[in-house]
Amino acid sequence: MKRRPIRQAHRLNLCRTLSAAVANAISAGLVLPGPALTQSLPASVSPPEVKAVEGLGAGWPGPMPTGDRLPPLPPELLGALTMEQAAAWAVDRNPVVRSAYQSLVATQNSLGAAYASWWPTLNLSLNGGPYASKTFYNYPFSASAGFPTGTSSLANARVFEASYFQAIGQIDTTWNLIDPTRSATIWQSKYLVRQAADTYVITRRDQRLKTQAAYIDLQRALAAVKTGREIVENDELLYRLAQTRVQMGVASRLEVFKQQTVLLADRQALLAAEQQVETARANLAQLLATPSPDALTPATPFAPLGAWGHSLDDSITASIAYRKVLEQQLLAVKTNEAQAQIYLATYRPTLQLITSLYWTKGVGYLNQGPPFVPNARSDEWNGSALLQLTFTGFDGGQARMNAAAARRQAAAAAETYSATLLQVRSEVQSLVAQARSGRSIVLAGAERVKAANGALRLQTLRFNAGYGTITDVVQAQQEISQAVSSYIQNLATYNDTLVQLSRSSGLPVQPDPALLQAVGDPLQTLRLPTRMAQMR
Repeated sequence: MKRRPIRQAHRLNLCRTLSAAVANAISAGLVLPGPALTQSLPASVSPPEVKAVEGLGAGWPGPMPTGDRLPPLPPELLGALTMEQAAAWAVDRNPVVRSAYQSLVATQNSLGAAYASWWPTLNLSLNGGPYASKTFYNYPFSASAGFPTGTSSLANARVFEASYFQAIGQIDTTWNLIDPTRSATIWQSKYLVRQAADTYVITRRDQRLKTQAAYIDLQRALAAVKTGREIVENDELLYRLAQTRVQMGVASRLEVFKQQTVLLADRQALLAAEQQVETARANLAQLLATPSPDALTPATPFAPLGAWGHSLDDSITASIAYRKVLEQQLLAVKTNEAQAQIYLATYRPTLQLITSLYWTKGVGYLNQGPPFVPNARSDEWNGSALLQLTFTGFDGGQARMNAAAARRQAAAAAETYSATLLQVRSEVQSLVAQARSGRSIVLAGAERVKAANGALRLQTLRFNAGYGTITDVVQAQQEISQAVSSYIQNLATYNDTLVQLSRSSGLPVQPDPALLQAVGDPLQTLRLPTRMAQMR
């Protein structure tokens, strides 16, 4: 039998001893400490009540920053609102445009602050108050403690006191005769003013475009409601005819169910159109900053706004010259280049003229020690003028790296300009194509509505005369509903494309009498004659 080494046997005996000690401790009811990670966590704090949270900060104690500062719009004009009037009101009244104007004025003030760096800085300070002091000399000190040794005789001790009122005035003037950051800061502020001006112009144009789009959307929704009501009236008329035919025994309940299906579908579309009217009025009221959306009613009929007679090249050229977003990218290049010069100005010297005038006025017990003058007065004037030259010789390359970063930002802005230029070209090309094809789509849609309307009339007459089936009438009803919905949507898209083109290029929409004459008013005669209700 092989014998274990002495160390291994000793280790086994030690482990057995420790295990036995732990077992005895557990059996005796002792709790052994666990690791720090297994300590019990504190009880979680219950959250406050929902009402208490909602009430935090509720109710503004001061005046509202945007109170009723705008005059209300006249209701008679809101009830007969034109697109141009709505766009003009939106530009003048909307808080978004007014906020952009305030930002423009703020950048102009910053430019004035940059120009003010040419002037010296004048600082004045004045203070005064009572002063008192008491000084002890010639005490015998202990070398170890540094305190008086407690001798009984103070014959050699001297006490000096002072109590007086003192006023101190100081005037400092600092004038940067040579400031390497001044010129670059002024130019950067100029570029920022130009950018803010472009932002203000863009905001006005966008607000005008949004208002025109909201006006067109309201026209579209109102047209959908008007035509939807007429279509529902036609469905109700045909539904009553189907019921009459069933009562006479010449038709089955299938005709009634089919007519009822069409009626319910058109009623559902009418309810959706009425909902869109409320939404469109709310959007237009928000742009006009008026609290009365129910009074908004377009004065102009829902018809084509005109045509886009400008060529594609003229539209692209005008857009490139008109779009302020391109100027903003070019100004971003200049702004970052100016920032790079500001960073590099750290290594250039700054020359300052510093003048200082110091005045001290003292009244009272000024002297410390004999001879004492209890009612003394003193005036002290001290003036200085000096030239101070400062520059940074080494900063670890911090300014150079910041300048390099600013130049990279300028290069990025240049690339953004190129990308924006391509985007403007693509946008104009797409809009011109949509305008050209949209004109034909509107013409075809108007003809489709007229044809569907005539087909429904003829199909209804044929069916009441005993020719055809109810399926033919239902198909005619569905066709006119689809034709009217498609025409309204296509006309709204066409008008919206025209106003977008005008916004993008600055060119006006040209009138198109031929289009108006060809389209006419296809939504005018959708209602079936009431005499059909007496037909059998």
